[in-house]
Amino acid sequence: MSDTFVLLRGKKVIPLFRILLLVCFALILPSCDESPSQEESSEASKKKDVGFEAVITGSYEGKVSGIGVLVLLPEAGFEHQGYFFLSDGQGIRPHGVTFVLPRGLTPGKHILESPSPLDIGTVPSVRVDRDMGDSVLSAEMNTSGFLDLTAFPDDENNLSGSDVTGSFEFQTEDRKGQEITVKGTFSFKGK
Repeated sequence: MSDTFVLLRGKKVIPLFRILLLVCFALILPSCDESPSQEESSEASKKKDVGFEAVITGSYEGKVSGIGVLVLLPEAGFEHQGYFFLSDGQGIRPHGVTFVLPRGLTPGKHILESPSPLDIGTVPSVRVDRDMGDSVLSAEMNTSGFLDLTAFPDDENNLSGSDVTGSFEFQTEDRKGQEITVKGTFSFKGK
């Protein structure tokens, strides 16, 4: 994890974004029911379950592939304004992409930003994580680019079964200044 902390009344605390990201991933656990004897059907099932794909280029390279996850945290944020997590998946994975989106966001093209810790969830932002074995490196600084939502649920309705589709392209960097470009698409049903 990062060694960056937020100071609150003189004490070090883990940034809210990191805490909420961990809570979100802990709440969403995939169920897998595969057996080695079903290799062909398992491979077809994996391709069918891919709802979020991206390619990372730049200071390091990688591919992101997951089922696609959308979660509404209705009371999250310093002002309890709530926001969405839109991600490729959950848990530790070689590379992960997670968008934090404000409530009330509608389909269309949205500019991605690098908000201050107090502003997370008030503007569209993104974070790219890379598993390093004994730690996770994150890129979320000096972000520029867009998220184009073609279908996105209204946060007043049930997310289950709703279409979540779009594309994105952005540049961001980690705390060491390693710059990456990420391009991808997603299309899945909310659960």
